[in-house]
Amino acid sequence: MKVFSILCMVTMMTVCAYGQDTVRRTYTRTIQSSTRLDTNEVVYDEQGKALHYYQYLRLLNSGEYTVTIKGGMPGDPAAKKFLKRLSVEEQNRQYTMMKKFTIIKSPQLQEGMELDVMPLLQVMKPAELNNKVIVLIFWSAGCPPCTESFADINDFLKQIHNPEELVVLAISRDSKQVAQAKLKEKPLLYAQFLNQASAAYNAYQLNHMPSYVVADKSHIIRYSATGTGQTTLPSFKSTIKAVLQQ
Repeated sequence: MKVFSILCMVTMMTVCAYGQDTVRRTYTRTIQSSTRLDTNEVVYDEQGKALHYYQYLRLLNSGEYTVTIKGGMPGDPAAKKFLKRLSVEEQNRQYTMMKKFTIIKSPQLQEGMELDVMPLLQVMKPAELNNKVIVLIFWSAGCPPCTESFADINDFLKQIHNPEELVVLAISRDSKQVAQAKLKEKPLLYAQFLNQASAAYNAYQLNHMPSYVVADKSHIIRYSATGTGQTTLPSFKSTIKAVLQQ
């Protein structure tokens, strides 16, 4: 298990962002502490089948499920976590509830502003970004939620009929060797990789992973979110689809 700082909410929602801030967990009240990411944690499906981290995370990333706790309060050894399928109405309500918690705090990456492409020119030429939808994925080889999302993103990208209009940049502070080793295990389609990219993180004033940014062909940011949760990837993918149709 690795120690991270995690922003988590578990009620009708689940969000986790990895970075340098303190932990906030919202249940019926908010508490602050440090925590560990336990990839051996078990969550049970609606039939009572035990699912490990890498199994239930993909279901959560679909946006169709949330995690509920039964048999005690969070942290109680007797308490168990269960997946619950959400109705469309519950999904919409959850998105509204979670949106404010997933906002990237960086003043450089706010929705509605123009994306500064200068930090990206280490691997891209300006002409390669002109009239392209730009997708930024901030990740780390040591962040399981980052790399576990790649399979869902790949499935989505395979369905896009005009990928030539899309530029996907995966940005990591990891060395090229470390990043490539992880990407052999967890590939990411269509992506160009900006590694050892502390300068880009600093330029964008970003500390949390995973973080996702989508800018339209005019380079206006249309989606900006951090963390993993039931609404993050669905909203990320729907924004890409929408801006590609513009």
